[in-house]
Amino acid sequence: MSEVTFYFDFSSPYGYLAAERIEAFEARTGVTVNWYPFMIGAAFKQTGQSPLLDQPIRGDYFRHDMERCAKMQNTPFCIPEKFPYAALVPTRAYYWIASTKPALAIKFAKDVYRGYFADGLDMSDPEVVFATATRHSINAGEIRAAVENPKWKQHVREVTDEAIARGAFGSPFFFYEDEAFFGNDRLEHLERWIKLRKQIDD
Repeated sequence: MSEVTFYFDFSSPYGYLAAERIEAFEARTGVTVNWYPFMIGAAFKQTGQSPLLDQPIRGDYFRHDMERCAKMQNTPFCIPEKFPYAALVPTRAYYWIASTKPALAIKFAKDVYRGYFADGLDMSDPEVVFATATRHSINAGEIRAAVENPKWKQHVREVTDEAIARGAFGSPFFFYEDEAFFGNDRLEHLERWIKLRKQIDD
């Protein structure tokens, strides 16, 4: 079965917009998308980038573009008051949930994204993240312990290192076989590439 690797950061607006399109993308292409949150700040350090809205001249453009892209795909969106944030807690929580319930982890990821970018919730507050999890009948005490567990701290570091080693420098970042695609607006290109590859293989 064909698979796509989807790297994203929970503080990434374009990652959020892409996440809202993945289900339809899978239905159209017949591929499975594997979700991997990572820490984009680590990639920024290696590439010399800065958060989008902090970039001179480009910051104003990105602010407008985020809002425009959300309107075009009919996705609720607002730039959070605390933007960006270091999404360590939801990222660790995601992998802990995914270790036993992968489908539930994706639902949790979507809820974190929607809470942050659509509802204006402060996901930099761990208690808000835990409240998001408990809506899915996840035990609050267990998830609190999980995000402090060295196992999941190390796992996030390993996934982040792997993403950077593969060439992921932003969010969302997709890999299909050996091809890399960066950005929400490259999902269409990725879809066309998958279809082209399938035609060649057939």
